[in-house]
Amino acid sequence: MKLPTLQIKDDFLSKKEFKIISDNLMKIPFQVSTNEEGNFGFRYDFEHNKENDWLFKKIKKQFFPEVNFKISQPCYHWRHNTHRVFSHADKRTDYNFLLYLKGKELMYNGTGIYGKDNTLNTYIGFVENRALFFDGHNNVHTDLQALGESSPRYTLNIFYKYD
Repeated sequence: MKLPTLQIKDDFLSKKEFKIISDNLMKIPFQVSTNEEGNFGFRYDFEHNKENDWLFKKIKKQFFPEVNFKISQPCYHWRHNTHRVFSHADKRTDYNFLLYLKGKELMYNGTGIYGKDNTLNTYIGFVENRALFFDGHNNVHTDLQALGESSPRYTLNIFYKYD
């Protein structure tokens, strides 16, 4: 089954679910996250377990109920990239789940996706509790923070591979 290239769901979590996750953000022991171009934020990896299984089930039900994916790299990110655009495709995964958790609700706190002609043509503004599910393997994407007014942002990221 072919999934849409991009799906967006506002108010993805219930108020109670969102509060549980956002209230714990300040307790997370974030670590510096780097790539070949240097520091691009902070990250905390976590495991899929019985306590958080409800979240993974909710993501599957909303975005890919008919497809079996293998969970790869669930993590939290804290980022405020004001220096330059770090466009990339996630070649080791197939689809990305991204949940905006905390930050100013600004266009440039969000995510951009490039078209086939290599131009940034899709801008998704940051809104708390907005979930994105997209083909991060075949679509070059970036945070938009270096392009305009932004603030530090917290996100929940889960990468998926075809099973």
